[in-house]
Amino acid sequence: MAGACTGDGPDTTPSTTEVPTTTTVPERVNDGVLSIGVFLPRTGPGAPFGEPMIAAIEDDLEHINELGGALGQDVEHVIVDEGSGTIEQLLDEGVDAIVGPASSAVALTSLAPAVDANTGVVVCSPMATTLLLDDYPDNDLLFRTAPSDSLQMAAIARQAERTGAQTVAIGFLDDPYGRGLAEAFEAAMSSRRVPEVVASVGFSFDQEDLTDVAAELLADDPGVVVVLGDADDGSRLLSAIDQAVVEPPPVIVNDSIRQARQIIQSLTPAMRTQLSGVAPKSSAVDGEPAGFFAAHAVDCVNLIVLAALSGQSDDPTRIRAFMPAVSTGGRLCNTYEACSMLIEQGLGVDYNGLSGPVELSTANGDLTRGIFESFGFDADGNEVPREPFEVSL
Repeated sequence: MAGACTGDGPDTTPSTTEVPTTTTVPERVNDGVLSIGVFLPRTGPGAPFGEPMIAAIEDDLEHINELGGALGQDVEHVIVDEGSGTIEQLLDEGVDAIVGPASSAVALTSLAPAVDANTGVVVCSPMATTLLLDDYPDNDLLFRTAPSDSLQMAAIARQAERTGAQTVAIGFLDDPYGRGLAEAFEAAMSSRRVPEVVASVGFSFDQEDLTDVAAELLADDPGVVVVLGDADDGSRLLSAIDQAVVEPPPVIVNDSIRQARQIIQSLTPAMRTQLSGVAPKSSAVDGEPAGFFAAHAVDCVNLIVLAALSGQSDDPTRIRAFMPAVSTGGRLCNTYEACSMLIEQGLGVDYNGLSGPVELSTANGDLTRGIFESFGFDADGNEVPREPFEVSL
């Protein structure tokens, strides 16, 4: 059922529509009206992430339209629930760009029609970090404002190096997700003098007893251990390592494992003290807008609109061409308003986003550098944040 949001007046509030499912993608019309689709979760497990992102997007678009919109018109937007709808619904509405999806799994299964060479649009995900999207056949239409897991592996390599250890052992979940992380981590380690990788051991979700896996990991007495996987199986390996040694070495985990609060709480104090993790910074640099990855969603919107302004068109192929260009190389600007004023003067811009630097690669549309958070854990399994740091590829 369709309905329009209202605000202070038609000149200050972007048009918003909730759309039903249809099946035919209309022929694209570049009509000078920039229309942005929002494909983020309003229902299901992702809703706590999606709703704050959607609210931040709508606030941002209202501000953009108060400043005059883009191409002489208000920027319109259409919302489809990632939790219950499809990305085709947005394509049926003739949007020029899409912010979303949030979920990596949804991205991998739903992106194909959105990035089709003939009928695709610009897609910017604020949250899908899987490295399986690094080389996705996206016809240069996919961009991400959250760092790829491959960049996260570079951040974990930096943390491993900073322990001062000479050797590192890698335990990884032996599925496409875990193998990809392990390969990316080893690639990141190959450019560093230390620590040297002395063991890389996979384990399966259906292995009930991980004692032998832990023993193989620790056989060469590594100076640091890196555990890569999901919360359920990665945390099982942490427990096995804990049971295998009295004085565990430093152990570093990827961001998914931090969700295993109960298991981490059950570890011995010695193990928990040695445990740390690395994750993409998910909040805004200055704290606003609130909500995990809400700043990254706003950065997607701002980059899309700035690219449309630079290309003077709502044609997705023109927007695509200018997305990396407005993210680096020009005059530094920290807000949409400042950047749009520079573009009006005929100047190139370097949009420094609410989430931090958003320098997009011309090769694959991903961030070339990102801000990460390191963290430890207290006795209750809660995260204890440490200083954020920046990593570049």
